[in-house]
Amino acid sequence: MTELERSLTTLGRALEVPEAPDLVPAVLARIESRPAPKALPARRKWVLVVAVALLAALAATLAIPDARSALFRVLHIGGERIELVDELPRVSVAPDLELGLGERVTLEAARRRSGFDLRELDDPPDRAYLGERGTVWFLYGEPERVRLLVAQTPLHVLDRELVLKKLAGPGTQVERVSVNGFPGIFLSGESHVLFLLDEHGQVVEESARLARDVLIWESGGVAYRLEGELEREEALRLAGSLR
Repeated sequence: MTELERSLTTLGRALEVPEAPDLVPAVLARIESRPAPKALPARRKWVLVVAVALLAALAATLAIPDARSALFRVLHIGGERIELVDELPRVSVAPDLELGLGERVTLEAARRRSGFDLRELDDPPDRAYLGERGTVWFLYGEPERVRLLVAQTPLHVLDRELVLKKLAGPGTQVERVSVNGFPGIFLSGESHVLFLLDEHGQVVEESARLARDVLIWESGGVAYRLEGELEREEALRLAGSLR
């Protein structure tokens, strides 16, 4: 015990503290003398009951993942607008994946003309494309048999406009994930419909196609997109291997 603690202990013993008064009788007397609370009017009672019921229903809805996602039917990330719909529309799917991807260029030209530092996998892509609004596409495989699509878009373009629009039906799972510490979205399950958008936000004709599993995220001023037949962990692994 320090010198200060010993001094305080000695002082506490020397002080004469008066005995606390018994406040219980006085409090009971004041409670008994108060008038009974007035009953709520019938209309206010009904409003209160409805409000409680609505809050309970909302709480129950938020506890169910599928119902909770229905409350937020539009998501925006990485220049893409994801709309959750009850049924996918009938669309004419583009016969050629290359339609709308942009100008086919060499990998060296894509690096030189992109205007930002591209991130790449260890294996070089089989094809590269420069989109009209800054998007660079890497295609692994062939247009008729794509193994993987990697898209990169500078965010300063996305501040003004969207690049892609997706329609996801009930069979498509939409999950929020963390990609190297950055927020992202992973779409899996049934294929969803994807449209390319022009600079005015209008759907590019003949650009509609069915997209498979997709991972979308933003990092370092760039929006990234991986598409292929991917499990979530495999997509996250590929995202982490981009250099």
